[in-house]
Parts: sequence; C-alpha cells; structure tokens
Amino acid sequence: MLRAAGWVVLALLWAGASASGQGVGSFLITVRDSESAAQILSGGAVEVSGRVGVAKDVWVEIQYGGLNSGELAAASLTGSGDFQFAEAAPTPVVLEPGGRAVFRLRYQPSSGARTLAQLAVTARELPPEGSGQQPGSFGQILVGLRGAVADVKLAYALSTDGNMLPLANGGVMRIGKAPVDGATLATVYVINDGTAAAKLEAVQLQGAGEFTLNQLPLLPLDVEAGQSVQFRVRYEPKSLAAHEASLRITIDGQTVEVRVEGAAQGPKWVYLVAPSFGAEQGTGVEAGGVVEFGEVEIGKRKRLWVRVRNEGNDNGVLAGVAVSGEGYAVVDPPLVQTLVKPEGEIWFGLSVTGLAAGRQTGRLRIGADTFVLSATGVGAMLEYSYVAGGVTVVESGGQVLAPAAAIGQTTAAAFVVENKGNRAATISTIAVSGAGKAFRLVNVPELPLVLEADGRAEFRIEFTPVAPGLNTSVLAVGTAFFNLAGNAAALPELPEYRFEGPSGVAAPMTQPAVGLTLGSVYPVTLRGTLTMVVDSSSFGADPAVQFSTGGRQASFTIPAGETRAVFGNGSTTVRLQTGTAAGRIVLTPSFVTDGGIVLTPEQPAVLELAVPEQAPVVLAARLEASVTAVNVVVTGYSTTRSLTKMEVTIRRRNGKSETFHFDVTAASQLWFGSLGSLSYGGLFSATAPFTVTGSTDDRTKLLEELEGVTVKMTNENGTSTEFSAPAG
Repeated sequence: MLRAAGWVVLALLWAGASASGQGVGSFLITVRDSESAAQILSGGAVEVSGRVGVAKDVWVEIQYGGLNSGELAAASLTGSGDFQFAEAAPTPVVLEPGGRAVFRLRYQPSSGARTLAQLAVTARELPPEGSGQQPGSFGQILVGLRGAVADVKLAYALSTDGNMLPLANGGVMRIGKAPVDGATLATVYVINDGTAAAKLEAVQLQGAGEFTLNQLPLLPLDVEAGQSVQFRVRYEPKSLAAHEASLRITIDGQTVEVRVEGAAQGPKWVYLVAPSFGAEQGTGVEAGGVVEFGEVEIGKRKRLWVRVRNEGNDNGVLAGVAVSGEGYAVVDPPLVQTLVKPEGEIWFGLSVTGLAAGRQTGRLRIGADTFVLSATGVGAMLEYSYVAGGVTVVESGGQVLAPAAAIGQTTAAAFVVENKGNRAATISTIAVSGAGKAFRLVNVPELPLVLEADGRAEFRIEFTPVAPGLNTSVLAVGTAFFNLAGNAAALPELPEYRFEGPSGVAAPMTQPAVGLTLGSVYPVTLRGTLTMVVDSSSFGADPAVQFSTGGRQASFTIPAGETRAVFGNGSTTVRLQTGTAAGRIVLTPSFVTDGGIVLTPEQPAVLELAVPEQAPVVLAARLEASVTAVNVVVTGYSTTRSLTKMEVTIRRRNGKSETFHFDVTAASQLWFGSLGSLSYGGLFSATAPFTVTGSTDDRTKLLEELEGVTVKMTNENGTSTEFSAPAG
C-alpha cells in the first residue's frame, strides 16, 4: 500500500520545477503498487508498506503532459538498499505528448525499521521540431520513497493472574485450573510494533463448545503502528475434563494458528450405595438418580450406607446431607462443610421405616446434588373404623364412642376392620371386657379370622346403658384394643338461635326492643342471661345505656318445648336505652340447664348495635332576659362528645335579627373531658350570655322588642338543624 507523505492527492497534479533544475514543469508523476496509486509532485514522497523478507514491486510512472516532447535522460536510485530497480530503467527516452515511462522498483524490507530512498530522473522539455529553438536545460524529477513495515506480535493474559504470555504460530494457549460451571477469560492481544499499519482480517475459533469468542471487534480492522487490538477467549467447562480448540488469526493475508487447551479443576463426586458401612461392593448412583431400599416390612426399619468419594483433581467441600419424606432419616451424617481431598471419601447411613403398603418415596440432598429415595412397604396393615352417624377412623388405644341412649334403650355402632396392606393378616381374638354389661358384640365373624390384602370384616357393637352418665368397656381385636364409651341420657346440642328486633345502626336516645328465639324446641328448660357490653367511641361510656329492667344484664327463661325467651318482665322482648354517646352495644347470651349444664357455644352469636357519630342535636333552647342581661340556654346532645361552634340568632319584633358565633371547642373539651360528664353521656347544656347596657328606659325597650332566639350547634360531623324558641 502506498501513502502520500503528509498529504492526500485529490486530483491530477503536474510536476513543477524541482529544486535541482529547470525544465521539468510538464511531467506528471504517478507512484503505484498492487493495491493503490498516488500522484505526487517532484520532490514529494510516498510511503511504501511491506513485510520483512517479502519482495514488493513499486512502479513510478512519468508522463509527459506538454505540447511538444519531453526527454528523460538518466535515472538513479539512492538511499536504503531495501529499494532496488526491479528491471533496467527505461531511459534515455523521448516522450511525445501523453507518452509515459515506467520505472519498476522492488522493495524488500530487511528489518522492521523505517527506511528512505530516492528515485532521481534527469529531464527536460524539447522545443517544437523545426522551430530552431534550443532545448531547455536538464532538471531533476525527484521521488521520495519511505519504507515502512508492520511488525505484529501476539500475546495473551489469563484473568486468573494477568501475566502476559507470547503466542506464536503453532503455539499453545493454556487455560488451566478452570472451575466447573465457572468462566475463565483469556485476553488475546494483537500488537503492532512496526512502522506500518497491519490489517487484522479474521479471527476464528473451532473446537470444543466450552470455548467461545468474546468482545471481538468488527473485522477487517486496521491496526495502526504502535497500536494494539484485543479480544477474549471464554472457557466455561461443564464437566471435569480437558478441552481443546483451534484459534486462527489472519493478519495481512498470513494466518497464525494456535492450539487452545483448557483443563477444568475441581472435585468430582461419585456415589455408591452399599448394604453395610465400608463395603467395597454396592450400586453406583448418579445425581438425580434413585436410591432404592427395596422391600421393607411395615412398622420395621431398614438401613443402607452411602459412600461419597472425590474423584476430582481438587479439594471439595461437602455442604451437608439432608433427607425429606415421611419415614426417612439420616444416620451418622457428616459434619457440615466437610473437606474431602482428591481420592478421599466419607460414609453416612440412611434408614427408612415402613409406614404403608406400596411405594414410599423421599428426597436426599448431598451438597448440591439431589436423589430420589424409594422403598416398597410390605406386610399386613389393619385399619379400624366405626360407623355411628358417620365413619370415624380409630387407632389401637383410641376411643369408640357409641351413640347416646336413655337407660333401657339400645343404640349401635358398626365396627369395621380393613387390611390395607399387601399381605394377609390373622385375627385370633374379638371380645369385650370390663365392668358392667353396657356393651355387647353382635355378628362377630368366625375365629381365627384371616383377612387377605384388601379384605374387610364387620360386626356390631350394641350399647344398652345400665347407669346414667358415662359407661365404659374395652374392645380387643387381635393385639389391638379400643376404649368403648357411651353416655346415657345425653342432652342434645343447643340449636341455633337468632335475635329479634333491630340490628346495625341504632339512633341515639331510643329504646329498641330485642328478643331471642331458638331455631327449634329444646327438650329441657333453659335459663340464660343477656349481657350488654358498651364500647364507647370516646372517653367514657354512657351510663344511660342499659336494659329497661335495670342494669346491663337481663335474665330470661326458655321453657321446655318452646323456642322464645321470656324475660323478667314477663315479655318475650326487653327494651334497652341507646344513650347519647357514639359506640357499640353488644348483646351476648348465655345458656344453662336447670341441672347446671352449660350449653353456651364457644363462640356465641351476638347482636351488635352501633350508635353513630353524627352532628349535634338541640333538644331545647330558651331566652332568659332581665334588665341587665340576656342569656341563651341550649340543651342537647353530641354523640361524639365534642362541640366546636355555637351559632345564636336573636330575633326582634320589628323583623330584624342579629347572629352571633361562639367557638366552644375549649369549653366542650373542658366539659366532656371531665369526670363529671361521664354520668351524662353526650348530653350538654350551653349558655350564651349577653350584657344589656344603657338607660333603664332603653334597656326596657330593648327587652320588649325581643321576639325569640334560633340556635345551631356544630361538631366535627356537621351542624344541627335550627332550633327556635320564643322569648319569655
């Protein structure tokens, strides 16, 4: 490649007079090689790039551009010996207009150093033929040649140590001690230490898939003198093995091939399942595989041993061992974070207890590896249940509860024995023992009873109580036993009940009536109490909230065979006062028999009334007038137990009126925050005083003109309706 030294030629340039002579102004100079061409002036120079030891031809073309003819007399090449004539110079020669002479030079760098040479050609322009004019004097056409060489070196550095290592054609890039499932990077450097640019044309990586190219620039790419380019080779092994690839780098048409070798390092866990500790023979199992226990008798335990060996090339740390799954356990587990050297091993045990017939599975975790645990339970497995209104499964030692019966009457429960296992079971004994004769067995199968797998046997247990209260006995079925129990004259559960009357939001200062009704009749008389709980929204509960019978408890009776509660006043309803303070009123009933048996549900249904927070209500207002003062007295209630503003409008007989506003927040807080206010709930009495001044006649006349007063009270929830009262 040719480069004009220090400037770029954009058009044809005719050579002018050189520094060494006259008469060369009509010659055009072109220098070219196999890749490019450049036009220069005489005395100019071009850069010729090449490779050490490789010959390259350069042509210098001198064209006559005048109107007559030009003469080239002699040519010489001076400077570095890296530039030589490739063939004899085409001089002397006379060039007609447009004629040209080509000088073929050869550049063969002997080193990477920059070199200089100069081609000098003597030339002159001849006069027109027959003109009688003398030829001009000779001048020199000078062409400077600057030899430049690209000197590319390859090197790489690993991310693990950062040390720079050289690379050569046929060499090896080694990436060792790479962790499995981890990435190790090798940075490849293309360094141009020469004096000419080099073209990085292609980079290829072929071989094991564990090697990939990263951060490769867009190619082809010029690497300028003194500059470098880098990319990365990523090695990410998935297993503990050696891997190989081929890296090919093409620069200026020359390909360098390097073998890339990768070696993974780390532990390699190999697992063996053996019947005993330290056994040499066993079954190998891989991560994700199945550890098979085989058959295990139901109710018994079976054990296996697991050997964990490190067959890798580095130390390994066993994070821990754990199992999941019903019936499975670890025996003598290793310590957490146990270090295992190459060729080292550890042992631990696994056990399983047969719980049921059929396949029994679990999970085993060793470090990061997991396995499936599998066993097959074999044997008879008897399941017991009884039917008394519903099916109840019961285990040996459990209780069988017969339906309640009155003394002299009989109830029964069916007792069922099922073999849920996969082997036959033999039952030699089915009998009842214990004090009394309340229980007896009916339709007992013939003994000994053999139950095949999935077999079933059934008999009846009859209960005829001989004494009131609890009757007990013991049932033996083979080696299993059960506690029989039955109650005589047991009372039925309390039926559902409902409240009658209002619920939800209740207006203040009202007396709603409530009642209580059972969903169905009850065989015995019930007595109860309706208890009131008041939850005030503000400081203190209103003591006026109570039943009409007095207090916050009201007794009631539900006669046997009836459903409605009768209260102490002889009525099926009882009234309650809602009061004047916002809050919740919760009514909760309790039930007890005449015999003292408590039948109140654990979570009894309740009736809840809510007295809302609302704007104040004015109950009364009056205008008290005297010769010296006028007082407006207002009574009412505020369920929030708070007031913020009082508005008073005094009306006169002539139709005029005056309105006054009072901020009563502080007075309200003082009153409702006092202990004395607790006895009044949300009730209040407010007085707005007005002083009457002037002469006696004036004051008398003013008082005679008063017609009445209108008041409104305000709290956080709004303003009351107007309340008007006449003067008097």
